[in-house]
Amino acid sequence: MPLISDNWAEQLEPGLRKIFDLAGKKEKDFLGLMYNVENSTKAQETNQGIGDLGLMEEWGATGNKVSYEDFRKGFTSNYIHRKYSKGTQIERELVEDEQYGEIKKRVRNLRMVEYRTIQYHAAIPFNNAFNASYAGPDGVALCSASHPKAPGSSAVTSNFGTYALTAANVTTVRNNMRRWEDDKGNPFLVMPDTLIVPTELFEPARVIADTEEKPGTTDHGVNVWKGVFNVVEWPWLTDANAWFKH
Repeated sequence: MPLISDNWAEQLEPGLRKIFDLAGKKEKDFLGLMYNVENSTKAQETNQGIGDLGLMEEWGATGNKVSYEDFRKGFTSNYIHRKYSKGTQIERELVEDEQYGEIKKRVRNLRMVEYRTIQYHAAIPFNNAFNASYAGPDGVALCSASHPKAPGSSAVTSNFGTYALTAANVTTVRNNMRRWEDDKGNPFLVMPDTLIVPTELFEPARVIADTEEKPGTTDHGVNVWKGVFNVVEWPWLTDANAWFKH
């Protein structure tokens, strides 16, 4: 954020940078909730996935020796780092007229632009979860019914569903996720504990996650999901009906 005069920039930059950094800490960062975030100093990172191993074999059945097995090569993920920028200028008159409050406001607004850009891009895979043009490393969209378990494998795992957000459907989705298998047919042992919802579904999600009685019934049964799921209201989700379990 350049100033019209370099002399003014030298005087104001340290204070403005501090304001910029502090402004970013006030907003909730959803990036770390949705992704495993790691630091990088490279222009591009590559992650090579590997498959799993089968069960152990009985010692006598393998000739009293260790049974070795090679890992199957998994899908390759490429992370290309891109640069983004946005700037604004501060007129010298604002400094001369001691309008430091206005200058700080502009700095905070610029920090919000950075925050919004990061959150917007973080939500893209979810907002395009059914769009084949936004495929992951396995070549299909996030919510696809045919995620291949390994490169070249005909065995698939389904992550597809257009269920309304109800307690019964939360049970259905959880059961499906608990039955996911790796490339060797072993249970993935996924333990979903978070409901990710847009603003429009925040209330029904909290009812499912927090009420004492079973939602949607009149028999006053116990709500088995109370305390099991965290609810994350993600305002960057654009579909008012789309919810995810994580």
